[in-house]
Amino acid sequence: MDKLATLRAKYAQFFSDRTPGQILATICPYTFSLDYKSFGLPDRGYDSWDYGAQMREFIEYAAKRHRVFMEFTKSLDNDYFPALNLNFGYGVNSAYFTGQPVKMGVETSWTDPYLSDWSMLERLAVDEGAYWVGKIMEGYQILKEICDGSFAISSMANAGPGDMANAVRGNDLFTDIYDEPELVRELMDKCADAAIWLEEKLQRFTRCDAAGDGSVTANVWFPGNAPYISEDFNDLCSRQSYEEFGRVYTQKIISHFEGGYIHHHAKGRHIHPAVAMIDGLKLLEISLDPKCPRPVDDLPRLFEEHDGLPLMIRCHAKDLPERIGDLKLGRVVIMLNIDTLDEGREAMKLIRKNSII
Repeated sequence: MDKLATLRAKYAQFFSDRTPGQILATICPYTFSLDYKSFGLPDRGYDSWDYGAQMREFIEYAAKRHRVFMEFTKSLDNDYFPALNLNFGYGVNSAYFTGQPVKMGVETSWTDPYLSDWSMLERLAVDEGAYWVGKIMEGYQILKEICDGSFAISSMANAGPGDMANAVRGNDLFTDIYDEPELVRELMDKCADAAIWLEEKLQRFTRCDAAGDGSVTANVWFPGNAPYISEDFNDLCSRQSYEEFGRVYTQKIISHFEGGYIHHHAKGRHIHPAVAMIDGLKLLEISLDPKCPRPVDDLPRLFEEHDGLPLMIRCHAKDLPERIGDLKLGRVVIMLNIDTLDEGREAMKLIRKNSII
């Protein structure tokens, strides 16, 4: 059995078996930094590309860096499922829906709000001929062409209904919840439909040999289709507001695809139990935030709130000896931060020794 097939089988067991004590760990480009400049691939900002003329160059550049990472870390015992997706910064994740111009920065991108007046809401609809819809489809076609079977193709990191509505309306949305609740519900529903539309469009690219009969999201293999959904907006709301204006529309996406992955933040620890209640959710990430309590320090309570739902958290290798007992209380995928390959190898030995999978 080749390495990707072995990883698919391991994740298939992880998701089908609810037994606590299953610990997986991904060491990825977000958790282990390389100096790509020394490999002839220096960091480039989103604003350094001409996406009209350089789309293939942009994608091939990302693929080259991916191959460098895989070669450099090949000695690691790693649950990282190799995959590439399109990432133009977060502005494109709403611009395909609103048609707004995207402002490219070094580390991300953004747009101005589309919905300056609620009278414009009825005109808000996905346009298949929109510029960024075309760019997304062009980019995924190139990804499919260069995919040699050594990596999977992941879909876009979908803005959840709240994140999308925040981009469409701007920060007025936080007061609109109280002033215009019915219009907010209509907007959230339109945003959920937009995410569903894009995800369905991308499935013809993400269904590939490397993923087998599943999908790869956040470099984790899932049975079936599991779209990535970002819930950052909801982390800034009360639990009551999330349950009334957020969860029902995220549930619409999850139910449509019979599963999904949600990313949210430690800043939203107060809504975490409500997020975990979404029916059909397969994996819930709670990301580490500055000046917020670390999820790894609160694992017993988090697992109690999850009722068997797998959790994804950040953890540094140096935290493992102290936290390994807590990690065994549930099912967890660790995004494992390491500083050196030797540290990674030792950390993975400790994980394998204590995990039942």
